[in-house]
Amino acid sequence: MQNVKRKVFTGAMALLLAASVSAGVSSKAFAAQKSKEKLPEKYIQGYLVKDGKKTPVYNNTPKSKTQYATSPYEGNYPKLAEDPYAPAPGSGSTTTKSADMKNIIYFKYEGFKAAFKEGEEKRDAAPYLEKKSDGTIEMGVYDPKTGELSNLPFTLENQERAKNGEEWMVNQYGPSMAWSKAFDGTSKLKRDSKYKLLGTSVVNNSAEWWSGLDIKHGVNTTESYSLAWTVGFKISVEAGGGVVPGKTTTEFSTELTNQFGSEITISDEVTYKDQTRVPKADNPDYQYNVYRGALYQLESTYTLEPGTGLKELMSAGGMNNLFTQGLANPKFAYNEKELYYPVTPGSHLE
Repeated sequence: MQNVKRKVFTGAMALLLAASVSAGVSSKAFAAQKSKEKLPEKYIQGYLVKDGKKTPVYNNTPKSKTQYATSPYEGNYPKLAEDPYAPAPGSGSTTTKSADMKNIIYFKYEGFKAAFKEGEEKRDAAPYLEKKSDGTIEMGVYDPKTGELSNLPFTLENQERAKNGEEWMVNQYGPSMAWSKAFDGTSKLKRDSKYKLLGTSVVNNSAEWWSGLDIKHGVNTTESYSLAWTVGFKISVEAGGGVVPGKTTTEFSTELTNQFGSEITISDEVTYKDQTRVPKADNPDYQYNVYRGALYQLESTYTLEPGTGLKELMSAGGMNNLFTQGLANPKFAYNEKELYYPVTPGSHLE
């Protein structure tokens, strides 16, 4: 009899527990549904700032006839949670594009010194390979500090290769002379673009939100070299070395635009204090007394991804192991001019 009572009691408890769980799930689903219902049909998702112009981005903004309503990267805008106390995401989603590698590859080689001109003292240098327009491949050196290029240190190797061909060079000196492997078409230049978080906080609905952070976009002289080593460009240098301000970044913009098939702008470095202000919350039905603001900057990271042949060449010994230290700068992150300021959904209407 006691066993029967125990079974009845256990069964009743199980039913109560199941009902409790079911009710909990239902109430959560109901709460989530109510939360969604509280959002207005149209609200400001954030503000895009580009070239000094601030544009509101609405949750239901239709694409324009020019395809993009606000930015080519509008699909990557970070979105804040409906709860202003929830943390802001570290970044938005990523757009990835891939292009063929250019015709010059820069390598790392620490401790190497070479003379760039006849009678000149040796200085820090590292090797590069260049595929010419006629299909021939030559080796030279570049100065990591000035961007200057020279074929002088490898004059004999280049002449011998031009006379006898690559197969002969490989048989004579080893697999590190198979330079054509570096340009077998399998290496790619990748461009990943996303909005990265710079700062975020919550403020009262009656207050404007602003970051007051120092913003930097563009490249300085040192970064121009690093970008060139990554994407494989020859940069214009002044007599004695050094980039030409304005001209170098214009060349970058033109080359990258042609390479990726979409407009890309590289500019000289600019640093300033962020003065953009997000207006106070204006939705009378907004359910919180604070809203979250955040600042994101569009960042494009260029990565040279070695293909089969380039990997084989970098692992080959011989010729003083000129390629075994790897690429000069495999990856470069570029800060774009584009900023995005999302706000808590439903807090701002106009």
